Amino acid sequence: MTMKRLSLILMVCLVAFTSSHAQLLWKVSGNGLGRPSYIFGTHHMAPASMIDQIKGIDTAIEGCDIVVGEIEKEILTSPQAQMKMAESMMAPADSTLDKLFSPTEYAIVEKVFNKYFSSMGVKLSQMHMMKPSAISTQLQAMQAIKYFPNFDANNLIDIAVQSRANDAGRPSASLESLQDQIDLLFNSPLTEQARNLLEACQQDEFFQIQSSALAEAYMNQNLYQLLSVMTDSTMGGDSEEAMEALIYSRNRAWAEKLVKMMPERACLVCVGAGHLPGEKGLLQLLRDRGYTVEPMQ
Repeated sequence: MTMKRLSLILMVCLVAFTSSHAQLLWKVSGNGLGRPSYIFGTHHMAPASMIDQIKGIDTAIEGCDIVVGEIEKEILTSPQAQMKMAESMMAPADSTLDKLFSPTEYAIVEKVFNKYFSSMGVKLSQMHMMKPSAISTQLQAMQAIKYFPNFDANNLIDIAVQSRANDAGRPSASLESLQDQIDLLFNSPLTEQARNLLEACQQDEFFQIQSSALAEAYMNQNLYQLLSVMTDSTMGGDSEEAMEALIYSRNRAWAEKLVKMMPERACLVCVGAGHLPGEKGLLQLLRDRGYTVEPMQ
């Protein structure tokens, strides 16, 4: 896993070619569907207050039979899932942070960690048992949070949309398992994780700019802008291997599942906005299957 692949992890949880495409909610119809389904691009750090800015979201909730997330809310927030996630973030005793880095490297990571967490009274020395990728995702989350007003960890847009649909009597389903996402985030070789964390800390300023650009694109509901950041070589998006692993392969798998689900039940699909745009994006994959995919008005 390269630094560029690590930078894309945030783009995947986060994040048109004309002004009419500046939209996060899309309708999927035609190709034999009795009723339309909908696809909504989420950002895991965006506040739930954004929901009311999404054109057609009430229509999508009322018109769907089921809400489909990357992982359904009930699974993600269950005590069992929280315990499993916590366990997956822990490194073996012989591979703690102080053993993975030289003293000079450790000092670099510690400086950046303290920049974001010292005000909370948390020190890197307290986090030695965590895998480097767990530290990386926490750092990236802190970078993203500062660009979203009214951030509330207990009231974020992706969970809120699922909750609103559940409250309207719509059940939930998942596109991936919890283990799928654990493998994606935390189960690469620890030496690679350490290298990525070090590189991210060495280029902290770069990642701040990237987080700002992605947040701006999302707040503007502009998938073209989001895609531009994702594919800009200076933003880490020029690694075909990374894009394949984190975005394209998952898009293809999800499209296969949706093709089977949508004829049975009208779906409201909620996935990271980075999965929607581009020739290999989820929207185009469904168009390639013969569906009409258009922004909600």
